[in-house]
Amino acid sequence: MKRMKTPHLFLLLCIVLSMVFLVGGCGDKPDGPKPTSAVYKDVLGREVEIAGIPEKVVSLTPAVTEVLFALGLDDQIVGVTEYCNYPEAALAKPKMGDFSNPNVELVLESDADLVFVAAGVQMDLIERFEELGVKVLCLDAETINQVIANINLVGEIMGVSEKAAEITADMQNRTDYIVKKVEGREKPLVFFEVWDDPLMTAGPGTFIYNLIELAGGINTAYDVNTRYPQFSFEVLLERDPDVYFANDFHKQSDIMARPGYTQLKAVKTGRVHTIDDDLVTLPGPRVVLGLEEMARLIHPEVFN
Repeated sequence: MKRMKTPHLFLLLCIVLSMVFLVGGCGDKPDGPKPTSAVYKDVLGREVEIAGIPEKVVSLTPAVTEVLFALGLDDQIVGVTEYCNYPEAALAKPKMGDFSNPNVELVLESDADLVFVAAGVQMDLIERFEELGVKVLCLDAETINQVIANINLVGEIMGVSEKAAEITADMQNRTDYIVKKVEGREKPLVFFEVWDDPLMTAGPGTFIYNLIELAGGINTAYDVNTRYPQFSFEVLLERDPDVYFANDFHKQSDIMARPGYTQLKAVKTGRVHTIDDDLVTLPGPRVVLGLEEMARLIHPEVFN
């Protein structure tokens, strides 16, 4: 591929290459009195004791950065990665290096009470931070339900549970609406291109797979035993998906013009679509937007 990848697609590829595994309002004031200490369980099942409400936090994952801003915790954020570019205010926050190799010294200099990391390529950081006496919490997700749980957890830790509940209730209602609208309808076969050279897709146990299912589709890679399998063109042509998704650094016309692609049903019917990769790869508050867009494109007869 000759075109430069978007930062968040790079994060997804980091997850692919590291064989990531997962478990499952501005200016808001903390809810109620400040607790003395509490123990929280992160996505890895680690129990982390946090004294009081953190006054300074560093987010080394764009998804958590979005969550913190959505919860109105701008003032508590003292560091983010170079890939944390949403919302726009995140661009003004001190940079702690990139996603796959953050600068530990800068994190230490920030004197943060809590550092958020993601699973996969950042997991080695957990032990390093713990050895240095830094509180670290790992958050990630492979389903919308896990995203909702993460937002509620961050809200609880940061003393803004009511704001978190407000956000997640809206996310749940919108998700339920989509699921109800597509219920009982014929499910088109959907292919999601994670990478184009070699051609890769998202298999079972991935966030994209969950979105496709909720949006009323069947993932073309429904029977693979790896999270991000390579797909030969021969296999793609044999399965012949009804809908073809790719990230929006591609042009729809370029995808449809690839050698041999004119044989695909999705190309013949014009059902090749590009979608903002942030909305379908970052497990943050905007995932519902990605779900809604997917559902609209998979089932235009329902939403158009």
